[in-house]
Amino acid sequence: MFQYSANFEEVTKGLTKAERQQVPYAISLALNGVAQDIKANSEKALVRRLDRPTPFTKRGLGLRRASKRRLEAKVFFKDRQAGYLQLQETGGTRRPERKALAVPVALRLNKYGNLPRRSIDRLLKRPDVFQGEVGGVEGIWQRPKRGKRGNGSRGTKGSSGLKLLIAYEKRADYQPRLRFKDGARKTAAARIAGNFRRAMRKAMRTAR
Repeated sequence: MFQYSANFEEVTKGLTKAERQQVPYAISLALNGVAQDIKANSEKALVRRLDRPTPFTKRGLGLRRASKRRLEAKVFFKDRQAGYLQLQETGGTRRPERKALAVPVALRLNKYGNLPRRSIDRLLKRPDVFQGEVGGVEGIWQRPKRGKRGNGSRGTKGSSGLKLLIAYEKRADYQPRLRFKDGARKTAAARIAGNFRRAMRKAMRTAR
């Protein structure tokens, strides 16, 4: 979540009583406009900075609007997406609590660069595939066809011909990539004054 504070006291000096009554409404409009800009810009940045994000990931940003009674707008990562997008923002190490991380080595991935759903279950049902540790590497391995040995292809273990399809890793390290907060801060600083001026004009036109 990104938090940004703006001081509207200076711009409200010299306003008439009628104008001051419209200030909370104008501030809420201005905050919502900035929040929408931040969300739109952040979604574009997410597509640029992540490798083929899924539609679910691209829907990961939420927006809570301000009202004239609650002068606060929020742009935030939704709970389910925040679980993995947070490390793309801050960097750090991911250590799964129960299962190891499944890292594809010699498998065809889907168009988003991920393992297809239930691919591990399907692999483990094959008679030529097993799960275990070979040469200190734990993962899912494929046995060679009868009479064939290793040919140096990706994931092949020496002359045994065993091919590592998926490696099980205990951790994954991430570098900061999204820069969500930096982009949000720049958008807010650039848009808030203009948004408030336009919002104030609109508030006065609609005053009763």
